[in-house]
Amino acid sequence: MQLTKREKIVVFGGTGGLLLLMMLQFVVRPTMEQISTLRRVVTDKREVLGQMQAKGLEYRRLEAEVGRIRSTIEQQQESRRILSTIEGVRKECDLPENVLSLKPTTMPINTEYQQTVVEVRLEGVSLNQLIAFLTQLDALNLAGGIQNLDIRTAGRSAGSLRAVVQLATVVPIEGV
Repeated sequence: MQLTKREKIVVFGGTGGLLLLMMLQFVVRPTMEQISTLRRVVTDKREVLGQMQAKGLEYRRLEAEVGRIRSTIEQQQESRRILSTIEGVRKECDLPENVLSLKPTTMPINTEYQQTVVEVRLEGVSLNQLIAFLTQLDALNLAGGIQNLDIRTAGRSAGSLRAVVQLATVVPIEGV
């Protein structure tokens, strides 16, 4: 069976059209969908990358803060003991008979550090003496600080105060 020239053109044209449709359906369309998916994924991953970079910056900032706190704790441990330091501040503020008690309590925070809370009971102090005492304690730059402060008027004389100061500090556990 011989095909005429016109029939040959129609058969080749139809075959070419069919091949073109098949290429569009099985090659071009999936490729376009894949490109669209990849663009969406790249956008999502860029957002995730930005979040991870922000978290990395925050982590480095917190790590530097932890290093600064550890340095403060180590310097504090090398340079002073908390009870003797409070005694020195007490003498500087001229409170020899006003301090009723110094009561230290130590509790571990983790395997490396422990918290020491010293309760200082003051009786019969003036407001100026108490302010001077608290200012001196704050100036020590201890790794911690004043944890609790209870001030009441003392019944003995006008202007006389009774105060309980809880000073907390963090120190390395001995032998660790």
